[in-house]
Amino acid sequence: MMKKVLVLATAVTVAAGSACVSGCGQKELIGFDIDLAREVARELGLKAEFKEIDWDVKETELSTKAIDVVWNGFTYTEDRDNGYFDEDRNVQIGGLDFTNYYMKNKQVAVVKKSELGRYSENASFAGKRGCAEATSAGESVIKETLGCSSAQLGKQLDVFTAVKAGTYDFGVVDLTMASEYVIAERGAYNDSLAVVELTGVEDEYYAVAFREGSDLVSVFNYTLAKLYQSGKAEEIAEEYALGGALFNGFAQIDTENYSYPTGGDYEYVKNKGTVVIGYTVFAPMAYQKQ
Repeated sequence: MMKKVLVLATAVTVAAGSACVSGCGQKELIGFDIDLAREVARELGLKAEFKEIDWDVKETELSTKAIDVVWNGFTYTEDRDNGYFDEDRNVQIGGLDFTNYYMKNKQVAVVKKSELGRYSENASFAGKRGCAEATSAGESVIKETLGCSSAQLGKQLDVFTAVKAGTYDFGVVDLTMASEYVIAERGAYNDSLAVVELTGVEDEYYAVAFREGSDLVSVFNYTLAKLYQSGKAEEIAEEYALGGALFNGFAQIDTENYSYPTGGDYEYVKNKGTVVIGYTVFAPMAYQKQ
């Protein structure tokens, strides 16, 4: 199956199944997460509304019900699950609830291709200027694994432009994103940037996040289990060359005897007929079709 083509652009909000936004002047929002979220919404009889968010305040977006879901290559961590104190912002971040894992990933460094020979091991990054998306897994790797300070950028997408411009010496991003922008021959930064694998970086897993205590967790687990069983999730993954990264964390879910919950967030989204999904521009998970 032919892969969809990446274009650097600001994402927009669209409804499930829509070819464009109102006025049809915008490009279609696509990506593995976007397409899979649309399938979940269809299974539930809901419209999927996509809202681009500031990743730094995703927890607030959820708690205020500006969005119902964070679905954006979101790496599961115990801190995000249980809650933690963010020293950079001097604020307590409340816990979130997550689905089972749906994809495997890891963090990698990106550097200028002309400087690649200078980075042979983790120690090579000492004293260099690093950057990552604020509060991301990449930021944690820079601080905890490389022992460097990290500039906080608004989006993972900003890492590529900042490193290319020489504003920072390196950045750390998700391999899934680096594969699309840097490693792929068609990638926008294939000629200027290169990927450096880091030692001591463990595999990580993506999950869908909700407000703490949300009954949408079980609803989405059930629906995703059905999509993995039917092969639909694999079909979407292959479309974006992500088949090797797909992870089925739903194999043990009983899809024959599931009962939908009553009340709570599930009733809330059913009543309004729409589930609002927060995302950031993050190819191949969420971006605009050329």
